[in-house]
Amino acid sequence: MSAVGPTREQIMALYRAHLATARAFNSYNFRQYFERRTRDSFRAHLYPSTSQASQSVSESTEKLSKVPTSTSGAVSVAPASLAEFYEDKAAELKVLQRAAVVNQMYAGDRLVVEDPSMRDWIVRSSDQIGTDKD
Repeated sequence: MSAVGPTREQIMALYRAHLATARAFNSYNFRQYFERRTRDSFRAHLYPSTSQASQSVSESTEKLSKVPTSTSGAVSVAPASLAEFYEDKAAELKVLQRAAVVNQMYAGDRLVVEDPSMRDWIVRSSDQIGTDKD
């Protein structure tokens, strides 16, 4: 990377590649974890005011939902720091892609929450029992 740092388009392309790779995992738990981790790590670096909130799961959801999505509210990040972040995330993407391939090779059965035909097996609260008109 040059001293200028990556462009916004390059950062967004890397972010989309991370999310696409995370969605390639067959395992529900891995997929959800890597999607959440990708969103949190990119937001924490690009919007440093939310990085402390990412330490606490309960606070991060609330604060990260308020992160601006346009460039008008973007915080200025040093080009050298951005270049280092980009290189780290590009290397991490390669590892994530290899892990996704291995996960696909050894995929297990889908969980109940993923399979619409299995939704009848989901336990309902006591006030919902007996109200089904089958």
